[in-house]
Amino acid sequence: MQKNTSKVYVKVDKQNRILCCEGGYTTPNDLTDWVLIDEGSGDKYNLCQSHYFDKPIYTNDGVPRYKLVDGKAVERTVEEIEADKPKPPTPQPTVKDLQEQLLQTQLALTEVYEMILANKKISW
Repeated sequence: MQKNTSKVYVKVDKQNRILCCEGGYTTPNDLTDWVLIDEGSGDKYNLCQSHYFDKPIYTNDGVPRYKLVDGKAVERTVEEIEADKPKPPTPQPTVKDLQEQLLQTQLALTEVYEMILANKKISW
């Protein structure tokens, strides 16, 4: 009796990070840009999106956990994953900070204005 085998495909980005895994029951119709990485029988291959990898293919931060190396899926290092984590946004100045900046600017302008009125030399 012949065993039914399923193929496992991954889609990778330019850095070979695995972005998606399909195969078995969900093999894409168009396999352009997909890479065959394995084949076999059973849930690991038929339901590869949830059974092929030991961990989810993305971290909780949305960073790809696996990469393709020599045709094999390999878990990325902690350093690689950390480097891809989204950077926190630069904190914006608070209203209090902006008010302080405005006050300092107003004081500087007042000083310049007074110097002009007094005909004093202004040194920048």
